[in-house]
Amino acid sequence: MSSSMFNGNSISISVSDDDSDEVGKMRVRVRRKRKKPGLRIKNDLIGRIVRKLLKWWMVLLFLPAAGLLLFEASSIGRKPALVIDSQLSTAKKPSFPLEREPNSNLNRLDPTTRVIGGVRQRCLKILPPEELQHLDIPAVEEPTNLVKKVVYISQNDLTYVAGNSTLPEQHTEPSRFNMFTGYQTLDQREESFKANETALVHCGFYSENGGFKISDEDRTYMQTCKVVVSTCAFGGGDDLYQPIGMSETSLQKVCYVAFWDEITRMTQELQGNRIGENHFIGIWRIVVVRDLPFTDQRLNGKIPKMLGHRLFPQARYSIWVDSKSQFRRDPLGVLEALLWRPNSVLAISEHGARSSVYDEAKAVVKKHKATPEEVEVQLMQYRHDGLPEDKRFNGKKALSEASVIVREHTPLSNLFMCLWFNEVVRFTSRDQLSFPYTLWRLKVLKNINIFPVCTRKDLVNSMGHIRKAKPLITSHECMMLPRIIFCTAVSLAVLTVVLLALFSPVAHRKPSKHHTRPWLALSLYIQQPLIPTHQRRPVLQSDSGAFIFHRTLTKGPENTSMVVGQAQGFILPVKHFEHSAFNIIYLTFDTPEYSGSLSVQAKHLSHKDRQELTVVGGTGSFAFARGLAAFAEAAQQSPDADATYRIKLQLRFPN
Repeated sequence: MSSSMFNGNSISISVSDDDSDEVGKMRVRVRRKRKKPGLRIKNDLIGRIVRKLLKWWMVLLFLPAAGLLLFEASSIGRKPALVIDSQLSTAKKPSFPLEREPNSNLNRLDPTTRVIGGVRQRCLKILPPEELQHLDIPAVEEPTNLVKKVVYISQNDLTYVAGNSTLPEQHTEPSRFNMFTGYQTLDQREESFKANETALVHCGFYSENGGFKISDEDRTYMQTCKVVVSTCAFGGGDDLYQPIGMSETSLQKVCYVAFWDEITRMTQELQGNRIGENHFIGIWRIVVVRDLPFTDQRLNGKIPKMLGHRLFPQARYSIWVDSKSQFRRDPLGVLEALLWRPNSVLAISEHGARSSVYDEAKAVVKKHKATPEEVEVQLMQYRHDGLPEDKRFNGKKALSEASVIVREHTPLSNLFMCLWFNEVVRFTSRDQLSFPYTLWRLKVLKNINIFPVCTRKDLVNSMGHIRKAKPLITSHECMMLPRIIFCTAVSLAVLTVVLLALFSPVAHRKPSKHHTRPWLALSLYIQQPLIPTHQRRPVLQSDSGAFIFHRTLTKGPENTSMVVGQAQGFILPVKHFEHSAFNIIYLTFDTPEYSGSLSVQAKHLSHKDRQELTVVGGTGSFAFARGLAAFAEAAQQSPDADATYRIKLQLRFPN
């Protein structure tokens, strides 16, 4: 190739559709039938959009992820609107700020009333404040009922005697019974409803491996409680409401315990409710439970609700309040009004809308609180056992609304709560369905106070559920979470590499049905750009050193043809450098079809009219390209310009 090819300071290449030589017929694009201009413009626009999407798909993938990360970070770092004092003073009544809630029911102390015999009366007839200050807990009395003692079946009880028969511990039928509840059979269920002086019953805490783990420090505190007000929030579904309306005496004698899981703890911390070093938030002692035994969070909530006598073994009285409610009365005054005065061992609110279990079952299914299949199984059993359609107890509704439960921990009431809990585990977690049945089957329990709905409204300020409870994450899953995150990250990294290898923009386009050859052929022209003669810089000749050139790539041989790119290079035409890797020509393209560059290694330079050089790589649309570059002087030469060269490229790509 003549050294005059490199004279000047720029090179250009053009694309030809109809040129051919010994390398083969090479065209930039295949001629197709002429289409309408509007359709062509539309297709070009779509093609450009697709190319941009293929080029920037990684950015489009990671932008939403980055936005989500920023959103989560901003929500975590956001200043909480609610801060509750976590310090508890035992010497005086604790003070805590009122929560700012949109619900107008919060912190209401006004009494609820109703009209009886033409006179408006208070629903809950509680003692005046001066009498509440001197109210004391009655002395312990011996049980007068048939049931004197309740024995809870443990893991070591492989068999037990009930009546004259020995019933083995079988658990073959599928159910929600587990190592926490024990595996109660239908025969054992029948025997458990028979009241004996010593009652033997499944009642949770079946083994140490059953779950519902509580720290030793919390367990020691709970064993000191004689009277307890309890609530729970599992899955982060509800906020914590501070009780109001209590007397100084109740603050000193009553334990306030809220059971949380890890999900609720984290949710409340985001709300600003952090557990203090003394384990309190306001007057609530927070007990964080680990390893909950059920996947159904509603079923986990039945444990502190129904099995308070097992959680607080030394307690004589307990008041259960659902997490959606704020307790607003003095606990000792409530015990006096609902248990001591009417001589009852259990007080619970009647249902506000229905009295029939079967009507309640229809409502449960209609509101999607249980599946029709599991409700039907429960009703079939109750029909088989003979439960009346409209069961009433002492002239009152037996169907209850169990958001508030006030009870004395006697052997008979403890047995009732165990039987009720077993029904909830065996069938549905809707305890309204199983309460009338359990009360009907345990006929010896008589002294129950089923109080009206207005009394319940006087006991609590109802808030409703704030948010949907999140699914259970067991401790085992928490331990596995870092491993899952690590494996997921590694998998995503591998997937990214594979996708980059498969879908990153490469040198060629997917061959169409009109072009199936593995080679890409281009024909272009290298020539001196149009610049005034007086502005041209002097260039070294081939025998005096290196050629540093910069020319243009044009579509045709004319110097006025459309410019489609540039050619730049560094050539050492000295004899000893003929095989040098320093001799490189860079062809840069900027067209709608191709955007990138090619590296041509200019070895074996000579003064012939034609040279075949080697394509050793490329970028952009020509990434990983290999092939040949044939240089020759163009047939048409301008008399007043430097020589124009024709370059024919034959490229091949990895696949």
